[in-house]
This record gives sequence, structure tokens and C-alpha cells, in this order.
Amino acid sequence: MQKYFTEQRRIISEYLESRKDECVTAQEIAAALCLSVSKSAVYRNLAALEKEGKVVRVSLAGDRAFGYRYAGSHACAGKIHISCVKCGRTEHVSSSVTSRLERALAAEEGFSLRKGECMLYGVCKACRGGASK
Repeated sequence: MQKYFTEQRRIISEYLESRKDECVTAQEIAAALCLSVSKSAVYRNLAALEKEGKVVRVSLAGDRAFGYRYAGSHACAGKIHISCVKCGRTEHVSSSVTSRLERALAAEEGFSLRKGECMLYGVCKACRGGASK
């Protein structure tokens, strides 16, 4: 089957790329793009973009809905992400922290992470009022 990049997929990709530090739901995408893209096209294209590895579908903390995070950037490849449950901001975990976590999980649990799909939830420093960790 031939792959093609439709105008709707381009619009959705650009929307997600402009929010690469966030996880957004399909409903949020459909509402934001309602003048350009139908709701069914949002779902169809998110599935295709996920299959292509350009977006990652993640469970949202405390919710049954899924969020989508742009993953088409080389900066996101193989990174663990942390997401604030208050403001929704998503960031990369530093390489040094990731390495220590990987080593500890391998040594103590015999577990290997799939980093590109890993999302940890908590409350960021800004939402805690700048309090230290």
C-alpha cells in the first residue's frame, strides 16, 4: 500500500510539533483544528502517525483518555519523558538520570526500559511554587 502525506496529516503534524512539550488528546486536537480537519480525520491520522513513530500515545494520569505527544523530533528519540499533572508540561529526563535509572532497573529488577514510550507523572517545580525536590 502506498503511503502518502495528506494536507490533513500535515496540519495535524504541525499542530503536534508546535506543542512538542505537551500531551494533547484527540478531542483537543479536533477542537483546535475543527475548521481544517474533521474529527474522524484526526483519529485516523493520529493512528497513522503513531504507526509511523511520529507521535506516541500515552495514558494520561488520573484519566481514562489518551494523550498524544509529538515524537518526530530527534531530540525526543530514546528519551524518558516527565509530565506535570497540574500544568501538562512534558520534558525530557536528563541523560545522567536516565542512565542511573536504567542501570538500577536492570541490576535490581532485571528490567529493560523502552525509553521512547516511557512517561512519568508528577508535579513540576513551577507548580509546586518553586519548591526544591
